[in-house]
Amino acid sequence: MKRLLEKIRFQEPSRAHETFARLAVAVPPEVQTGIRSLLMASPDPDRVVHMLGRLQEERPEAFDSLTSSVAGLPFLVSVFSYSVFLSEAVLKRPEWLLELIRSEDVNHLLAAEEYEQRLERLLDRETFLDPDASAVPSLQTLALFRRQQLLRILIRDVQSYCTLAEVTEELSSLADAILEVTCRRIQAELARRHGTPCCTAPDDASRPCSFAVLSLGKLGGKELNYSSDIDLMFLYAGSGQTDGPEPIENHEFYRKLASRCLELLSAYSAEGRCYRVDLRLRPEGRLGDICISLAASQAYYEGRARDWELQMLIKARVSAGDRGLGRALIESAESRIYSSTLDFSAVESMSATRERIGEKLAARKGWQAGLDIKLAPGGIRDVEFLVQCLQRLHGGREPWVRHGGSLLALFRLRDKGLLSDAEYARLASAYQFLRILEHRLQSVDDRQTHMLPSEPAELEPGQRARTDQGRASGPAPAREPYAREAN
Repeated sequence: MKRLLEKIRFQEPSRAHETFARLAVAVPPEVQTGIRSLLMASPDPDRVVHMLGRLQEERPEAFDSLTSSVAGLPFLVSVFSYSVFLSEAVLKRPEWLLELIRSEDVNHLLAAEEYEQRLERLLDRETFLDPDASAVPSLQTLALFRRQQLLRILIRDVQSYCTLAEVTEELSSLADAILEVTCRRIQAELARRHGTPCCTAPDDASRPCSFAVLSLGKLGGKELNYSSDIDLMFLYAGSGQTDGPEPIENHEFYRKLASRCLELLSAYSAEGRCYRVDLRLRPEGRLGDICISLAASQAYYEGRARDWELQMLIKARVSAGDRGLGRALIESAESRIYSSTLDFSAVESMSATRERIGEKLAARKGWQAGLDIKLAPGGIRDVEFLVQCLQRLHGGREPWVRHGGSLLALFRLRDKGLLSDAEYARLASAYQFLRILEHRLQSVDDRQTHMLPSEPAELEPGQRARTDQGRASGPAPAREPYAREAN
């Protein structure tokens, strides 16, 4: 046994050897050899051995099934290496990994529609088992569904089944699906009481009033993190009222829908919560209505929106509801977002905003040690800032560069000769490295953090077992995920 472990850099060798000795009683020699090989490549071998010991003690049948599986053992080591909160989830629900092995889901990128189908099946099964249960999902069900899917995405990520772009796309598609199913079911429940919202047309005819959830920021660009706020805007088609036995105004109907959706997504349950929802990017910010009509939002962006509010619409897209309604708002604002001439006033305004962020970051350094990979000079925010500046400058004349995703926007800017090959390579490589680093920090404890540990020793493998600061590993080799796209 010692010969199997002597080359592994444990931080606490005696403790690891003791735990491994107990494991050796339960596993055959070939499994011991497999564990040793995987520990050699693990960024936190101490934690892996500790969690394997706990799994063997607390869930012996699941331990035997997973460690004897060709895929199960690498999956276990990956999760135990990179994520504390998902490690605890595996201890409570090892069947998640067993299902993943049987389904071979790690080989496929799932679209939002596929996540929707899975969530709908889960909710239908719950209703079948308890006919008295509400059709609207519970806080706990949504949180558990998200956590199970994060487990799958993390394994695909750290086992190099996919690129960074595919990881962020799946994280975004998962959020889209949860939004879509949640809003659809809440709307159906409200409609049973109040009826269908209807808009009054100029000819006095009545038509259904649609609804959309616009996503902004990382979710809008389909570049969501493992643990990130989701920036949302709730939109409905127009004024009118519902046609049911207890009619209410459309605004009130959709205000109820938006409020209930926010409660389900962001409130805590015994299984945690789904997402932190941020509405501050909606028209009028904190002072604005939780849900706004299309006409009111168009008027706002046409006449009163500040420059940074136009900038953030670069990443706007529809995550749930009526796609046409959301696109109508986005398209109506495009003439103000993108310049048709080389007007540098928008860039100057954005530069002033970036300087204020830098000043706030400098003021925080007195109480928060470590490097902020998002807001520090040359960090994630600076790359995104540069991309959006170039998009605003050239997007009026070159619609091809209009895209919410930073990596794809960089590729399109190079494609149009607005970045040199060398500039593109440096920016894309730096951005991918920082985003992967961000993912490694956030996947540990499901915390929205961008801070590297302040002590150099804490960046060494194995230190995560003794600190809550997190750790990072280097990025996978960069690949060009967009070369197949053409103008």
